[in-house]
Amino acid sequence: MKIAFISYEYPPDTAFGGIATYVYQAAKMMNERGHNVEVFAASGKRSCSEVENGILVHRIVSDSRKDFRELIATVFAERNSLTQFDVLEGPEYGADAKLAIRLAPEIPLVVKLHTPTFMCQQLAHIEPPLKDKIRISLGALRRFKKPPLTYGYQYDSENDFERLHVLEADEIASPSISLGEKLTNIWELQSHKLSHLPNPYVPVRKLLDIPLETQTNVVSFLGRLEMRKGITDLATAIPLILKQCPNVKFRFVGKPETSPISGLNMQEYIENKLNRYLQSLEFIGAVSLENIPDMLSSTDICVFPSRWENFPNVCLEAMSAGRGIVGSSAGGMSDMLENGKSGFLVPPRSPKRIAKAVIKLVKNPILRMELGRAARDRVLSEYNADRIGLLQEQCYIRAIERRHEMGKRLSMTIT
Repeated sequence: MKIAFISYEYPPDTAFGGIATYVYQAAKMMNERGHNVEVFAASGKRSCSEVENGILVHRIVSDSRKDFRELIATVFAERNSLTQFDVLEGPEYGADAKLAIRLAPEIPLVVKLHTPTFMCQQLAHIEPPLKDKIRISLGALRRFKKPPLTYGYQYDSENDFERLHVLEADEIASPSISLGEKLTNIWELQSHKLSHLPNPYVPVRKLLDIPLETQTNVVSFLGRLEMRKGITDLATAIPLILKQCPNVKFRFVGKPETSPISGLNMQEYIENKLNRYLQSLEFIGAVSLENIPDMLSSTDICVFPSRWENFPNVCLEAMSAGRGIVGSSAGGMSDMLENGKSGFLVPPRSPKRIAKAVIKLVKNPILRMELGRAARDRVLSEYNADRIGLLQEQCYIRAIERRHEMGKRLSMTIT
């Protein structure tokens, strides 16, 4: 097959997060399976078409997703006139392929779900304190308006351009069962077009070489220090853990984002909240992907208490390292950890449950190592390129068949 990926994010120029990682691994996987793969991506410094790691990558200079959607559409259409791609894939986030498919409507479209913008905004929303709610309500009354019924994030699905783009797809691929079910309900997707397609993940050797039998007494959080990652829930759990396990150290690896208190970043917020326990805390800041194995080799337990995660690569990294894991039951970690068979799952916003799970792993290292071994085995058996590559090919074939069938029906209607 001739496969095109359109993605604002693609390493190394725009390696911002999980989308970049996925597109890089998926393109590499399909190229190694013998398909002709090309990637259309953004860059902050160059516009060019070059072969990178065996894949032809077309880059345009763009510093916003909106500009990228417009600029890449023309680049893609011109290239498609020469190549005649069999299938096009893009993410729902940012609807990167939305305008390109308008210029080449004959191409079967696969949209890969990551986490749509409205969900990111909902998860990042911080409910205002009571005094601010009162102030907002009084201000509304003074203007002879009704006070707001809710102070939460307001979402208009009918005019969501990402939803409208997904509805155009011939095949919708969701890495996690949970995200697919959630968006089927909220976006009213056609369930027969939705497939569960985990992202490929090939762990580096350094992760697999980490011994299971560590005893570091370190509990680590890896990821951005932000509300939607559940970092404040972990902070609330720490005193409960230290009460029973006073020798445990807590390591935070990631960039601190905004906190519930204006003027304080999340690291400062946690340090203020846990002022009595500072000797048990360590803040590393952001580290490169190359340094993740070193971080994991010196920890026993990883805690990922996110309020929502679609397909967190950091969980797969911890599983590959054979760590004891306490993960969120909200989202893709339920799939990854086999609903608790390869690590503990806790509901979001549940500090007491986080504390109970961590304490159990600290006090039972044999159980921790058994779960770590099961987690490592699961990564190697379920997310390898052979298994996921076959599922990806089947996904593309379904999209192609649906588009051809739709073309036949349209032709018969016109006739």
